[in-house]
Amino acid sequence: MIPENSVLAALIQRAQVQGLSSDPNLPEESRRILAAADLDRRQLTSAELLCICRESGIDTALPSKLQSQADDLVNKARTHLLEQQPQLVQPGGALFPSERAEACWRDCWNFLRVIVYAVACNQSSFTNQGGMAALRELYQRMNVPTEGLNIALNQLKTLVLEGLSWEADHELVSACFQHLSAQLNKAAVKS
Repeated sequence: MIPENSVLAALIQRAQVQGLSSDPNLPEESRRILAAADLDRRQLTSAELLCICRESGIDTALPSKLQSQADDLVNKARTHLLEQQPQLVQPGGALFPSERAEACWRDCWNFLRVIVYAVACNQSSFTNQGGMAALRELYQRMNVPTEGLNIALNQLKTLVLEGLSWEADHELVSACFQHLSAQLNKAAVKS
């Protein structure tokens, strides 16, 4: 029998949200940029955004705006979640102790980071199927409160959409969040 710590370590290694860097329909340079940025868990530079957006036909203004507001948007979503479910961060709550809560907020920031990649690429389907399966299993084994995470992500989506004025931007961003939500909440199919 494999020790639980080894199983968790393997899942952490395999858990990957971003699947754009392996999408053969995207230009090779865009895939290379996305792979490097995702490996470093960082936002795209202005030059990287320009390169990707030139290929995708997306105006750099939208992904640039989302990146510059990412910290504030995640903080507002966190505040909303804690107003809705303050018990999550109290002793016995799913986000207690504080290290667990910080991991949740970090995940929200990283989800938004990858959504920005998708927006820059003009792609609403952007996840890595195997990586998302590993992430779902990891969340299940670690008792991550996915209901709370869904509330935070829905609030994050609402906040992002409030700041957009173009219908096409609304549609793309909304589709990206819907895709992520569907992938996060996908039930395991047992044969």
